[in-house]
Amino acid sequence: MIAILLRRLQSRPSASADDQVLGRCERGALTAALALGSAMNKQTIAIAVGPARREDRVLAMALRGGASRAVRVSDEGLEDLDYLGLAQVLAATIKWVGASIVLCGDRSEEEGTGAVGPAVAELIGAAHLTSIASIKSESNGARTMLLVERVAGGTRERFRIEAPVVLCMRPPLVRPRTGTGDTTEELTRTPRNAPSSIEELDLGRLGLEARAIGHRRGTAGRLRPVRGPRRAAVASSAADLIRRLRADHLVPPARVDEEAS
Repeated sequence: MIAILLRRLQSRPSASADDQVLGRCERGALTAALALGSAMNKQTIAIAVGPARREDRVLAMALRGGASRAVRVSDEGLEDLDYLGLAQVLAATIKWVGASIVLCGDRSEEEGTGAVGPAVAELIGAAHLTSIASIKSESNGARTMLLVERVAGGTRERFRIEAPVVLCMRPPLVRPRTGTGDTTEELTRTPRNAPSSIEELDLGRLGLEARAIGHRRGTAGRLRPVRGPRRAAVASSAADLIRRLRADHLVPPARVDEEAS
């Protein structure tokens, strides 16, 4: 089974068009997974974490595009997860559905860290590759290998890799041609006999506890999408570093006695 990890763009909460609710990397993962599932005659299952009001839209897109199933994990406290907590939920869901090939976006458009995919791979004990441009399958007797092309630093690298594997997809290098199954119109067109229901799981069914994965709850503030790229800067002193961390709500605010000193 092939799992597709999806996440709605949180920086566009009021977006209505289908081509605005998925980031470019997530769209690349969705189209590549659907094409790979068709070529390998494998089921594809779309997975998202979060409330129905946010994530059902992207899961419905996956079902209309040809995904076999869609699963959403929803539970109290999931809004405040850091990348590792999110990876733990996704890894448990991947194990629950029994997928051995996992595709996800290389990095989100809001934060651009690219940390979730590699963390998921480590948690499920799978190999992983980032910046993937294309995937094909190759059968060699009883073994099926994936032919993967990676584009990074201006160079192209080709790999043969066997499941279990997590592949982090980059945006398509060119706009897909009509008829390839990769365009927005074709992704949102309902195929015959397409499933329409989205399965909902909670942490208990996955064998997880909210307090065990809520790493960010030990810091201050809610997770906020980064709107636009940020330039890295070197702190001039320890006090300057603490000030910046507090501005980003990564450490608690100063106490009155600290400010007085």
